[in-house]
Parts: sequence; C-alpha cells; structure tokens
Amino acid sequence: MKEVPVVRQQIPALTLRSLAGETVSVWDFKQKRNRVIVLVSGNSPRTMRFVRDIVAHAAEWKEREAVALIVFPEAPPPDLLGALPAEVIAGVDASGRSLERYLGEDAFGPAGLERQGVFVADRYGEIYARWIIAKDGDFPGIPAIVKALEQIEIACEECQPTQWPLEG
Repeated sequence: MKEVPVVRQQIPALTLRSLAGETVSVWDFKQKRNRVIVLVSGNSPRTMRFVRDIVAHAAEWKEREAVALIVFPEAPPPDLLGALPAEVIAGVDASGRSLERYLGEDAFGPAGLERQGVFVADRYGEIYARWIIAKDGDFPGIPAIVKALEQIEIACEECQPTQWPLEG
C-alpha cells in the first residue's frame, strides 16, 4: 500500500458528489463535526451490509456529534440506501482521486477498487482510527467505530461543553 494516511495524521482532502447531486467536502465539517469516512467498492454483499449498518446507526453518529461520509467509486444501486438521515452522506468520487488519497495510489487494479477503508477523524481532521480492508475482507464492527469516537470525546477537552462551578 502506497502512502496510506495513518493515525495521528491529518485527513487528506476528499470531495464527493452526493446522491442528491451536491458537492461535499470532508472539510465542510471542519471544527463542527467528527467524521466517519467510509470508502467502499460497493459491489459485494458484505460491503452492502456494512453500508446499511452505517446508515442504521445514524443516531450513534448524531449522539457523538459526527457525520458519516460513505464514498463509492461509482454510483451505487438506487435502491441500496433509500432516504438518508442528515448524519449520513453518501456519494461518488468518480475521478478516484479522493479514494487514492485515503487508500493509496495503488488502490485501483484491473477489477476496480482493490481495498476499502474506514477512517475516524475528529472535528479538526486528525485521524483517531483507521481500518484498511481487503476487497472481500471484514469491516470493523460498529462498536469499534463508536469506541474511536468516544476516544475523541475523551481527548478533546474543548469539544465538551464548559463545566461552570455551581454558585453556592
């Protein structure tokens, strides 16, 4: 794998065309929301189950002040996702540049995307967790992703509401 971002680094640029037709950048959420970035090939039953799981856990992302960005190399089947909650944005990186920034320059092979990935980053863009998955490999469980978001909450004092002492 060539040049794959690691934990503690800043997330690379990522731009996608949402399924609603809007251009979305990973930096649209800077200093606002933590990010769960899911980069998938979109063509296996295992991948589709994981994507549906990400969508089904939108309440977790909202509770953790996060947004999930699901990035496909090409448009997924129209019936795959249905109506998405506000905490989940799915879209396409048709050029493949964003996918390569996250999964390495050699991420694409003759059969398309050769690996997939999940990254968890704080609101400032620092990577707290990452999983690089072989094309037909196992994705992390939702509890592992939630744990990474909890670590962000613990590590980021300024991300929490200020606790003022009670007046006596």
